Amino acid sequence: MTEKKSKATKKATKTRQEVAKKKIEASVNMMRMFNQKITVYSVAKEAQVSYNTALKYKEFITQNAK
Repeated sequence: MTEKKSKATKKATKTRQEVAKKKIEASVNMMRMFNQKITVYSVAKEAQVSYNTALKYKEFITQNAK
């Protein structure tokens, strides 16, 4: 892979991760407002991201579930 492609891939991955994190944060906040049970599965479903993606942010989810 060329250096140019490598940089583009890294940038795209970083952008995708940021979008996923923002979706998860927004979902956790909405679920807290409505007093819904916050689990990795429920956040993944609400944020419309895969369970595995939400699992990467498990610490953030469980920390904010209180």
